[in-house]
Amino acid sequence: MNSRRITIVVAVIAVIAVVALGGFAVYQTFLSGDNVPALGLDTPGPSSAAQASPTTGEPVASPTAGQPAASGGAPSPSAGASTAGPGTGGGTDDLAGTWTVASGVAGYRVRETFLQQNAETDAVGRTEGVTGTLAVSGSPGGLSLDSASLAVDMTTLASDRDRRDGQLKGRAIETDRFPTSTFELAGPVALPADFGGSDVAVTLPGKLTLHGVTKDVEIAAQARREADGSVVIAGSLPVLFSDYGIEAPNVAGIIAVQDRGTMEFRVVLAKG
Repeated sequence: MNSRRITIVVAVIAVIAVVALGGFAVYQTFLSGDNVPALGLDTPGPSSAAQASPTTGEPVASPTAGQPAASGGAPSPSAGASTAGPGTGGGTDDLAGTWTVASGVAGYRVRETFLQQNAETDAVGRTEGVTGTLAVSGSPGGLSLDSASLAVDMTTLASDRDRRDGQLKGRAIETDRFPTSTFELAGPVALPADFGGSDVAVTLPGKLTLHGVTKDVEIAAQARREADGSVVIAGSLPVLFSDYGIEAPNVAGIIAVQDRGTMEFRVVLAKG
């Protein structure tokens, strides 16, 4: 083999190596997020143990117990939530009244692609910036959720990748223009007769405002009365981004986000 051919072969090998390394770097940057469990009655977010840093993966000091970090993690009980199980305290005769969000987590999960190949796990972003109130009326066995209003601070959404956050918040969700997402219950919802004594499933019809667009939705949720008297509600909703005028991030067709994802939340409510 003459020197010219050797030079060409070496150059080709070098290009392949650069592409491979670049692809690995891209994967590490965008598509290698943690496998974060979905928010539910028993999965509020990371435990009080050390969590992985969103940028380095190294352990960092944990958040306040019961306050999930944005990057997710192993499930643990929330602050004020009892581990004694549902319906073991608080009774059911004092459920009527106004309830306020004492703590909460909301966010998204979406599958990313690299060269049109799906990532192995969902990208997950979370925020603890959840506020709101609910009003319940009636008596045990005949309770009604009369109203519910929740707001989420979209500017504080964060995942385990700063670059992903920049793309989503800058080009997709556009948090500078639309800093808040809201949900308003459409009307009274009859609660299951055993609410307060066991976990119950409930459908929450209402209006979701996201990216400045309001749509009628029905959120599948679960609710539980905890032993300390608090109420926990967790739910999720499939979201088609185009319905809300959201452009799914796409970097030259190499790195992209699927055009649909899931909104999820978990709130702990206190009476009064």
